[in-house]
Amino acid sequence: MNAALDDLTGAYAAQALPDTERVSFERHLDACPDCAQEVRELAETTARLGAAVATAPPPGLWDRVRAEALATRQVPPVTRRAGAGGRARQGRAVPALRFRPLLVAAAVLLVVVLSVTAVNLGVLGRSERTERTADLVAAVLAAPDARRVAAGPGGPGRASVVVSRGRGQAVFLASGLRPAPAGRTYQLWVVGRSGPRPAGLAEVAGGGRVARLLDGPVAGDEQVAMTVERRGGAARPTSEPVVVVDLRA
Repeated sequence: MNAALDDLTGAYAAQALPDTERVSFERHLDACPDCAQEVRELAETTARLGAAVATAPPPGLWDRVRAEALATRQVPPVTRRAGAGGRARQGRAVPALRFRPLLVAAAVLLVVVLSVTAVNLGVLGRSERTERTADLVAAVLAAPDARRVAAGPGGPGRASVVVSRGRGQAVFLASGLRPAPAGRTYQLWVVGRSGPRPAGLAEVAGGGRVARLLDGPVAGDEQVAMTVERRGGAARPTSEPVVVVDLRA
């Protein structure tokens, strides 16, 4: 295994690698099944994050744009023909007024786009926090110093933490995790020298998947634990952890 290339799984899944590194990493994927599996999981996670904040365009948008396009005169192409001595010269100049319909169409299209944006902002206003969180999760996964640490054996499902020391943030990822018992919830903790501190609740999505940006700063020399707590969470752990990820490893 190549440690330097292994650290690029998050950036590759987020399509944040430059072409040269991407080609090199794709060659590495052919010979590293562990990285290939990790990339598949991270790619699914980033897709779910995108779907979580996606909104459908308002009805009739395409019909409005198509109608404007059909009603707008197109600017004729500028032709060139060879003159004496083989020198190319521009053909008959296009009157400036012919550009006016195109400018009007562009203005109309801009208004439509701005209208869609305004509508979407109204819809997204209720989920603005979700969108910001999705952006932060993607930024951690694509960070140049992102490092993935797998959970210790024995826990439910498959869990890991991607941590970026440069950003001071970490993301908890899991798959195959069963929903918490009725009236209970999964809660994450960052365990440092001063003990555990709450790091957020982990909601299980389809396929038993979790992608949760840990609350508060993470230096990368702590442990991340997950316990089962009463609905709404607790100020201190009240049960033994079901998942432990040691970032010091």
